[in-house]
Amino acid sequence: MINQSLTRIGLTTVIIACGGAAGADDPIPDLTGVWSGKVEAGVMRGIQHHEPEATDPTFGNYELTFTLAIERQEGGAVVGTWSSPNHSEEILGVLRGDGKTLILVDEDSHFDGLLLSPTSMELCLAETHDDAMGAWCLQMKKQAP
Repeated sequence: MINQSLTRIGLTTVIIACGGAAGADDPIPDLTGVWSGKVEAGVMRGIQHHEPEATDPTFGNYELTFTLAIERQEGGAVVGTWSSPNHSEEILGVLRGDGKTLILVDEDSHFDGLLLSPTSMELCLAETHDDAMGAWCLQMKKQAP
């Protein structure tokens, strides 16, 4: 039993080490700049910062434009602002070792992003707090400087 556990731990370590080494030579993409997009799929309930209150589950506001402004980047770590015309929040995040997957947070949301190209990403977020919850996915395009 102990030998099986040690073998699994050893194999996991080798797999992680090899996976990390494969991406080590790839350049870290420059995420700084302004990304914007609209909700492609979403559902929410409650009082949201960016949208009107909904007491019943309501499907996303597909006309509302969201902006992700990455103001600073150091290696794979980023600092910026997530905003709509109605509200703005500081955002912090990291780029995973594959150079394509992002994890971001603001004061009440968790974001998962996938870089599709140097100027395009899918960004999905989930939000829960006392008065509301929701989940949305957007296609974000990087704006020309």
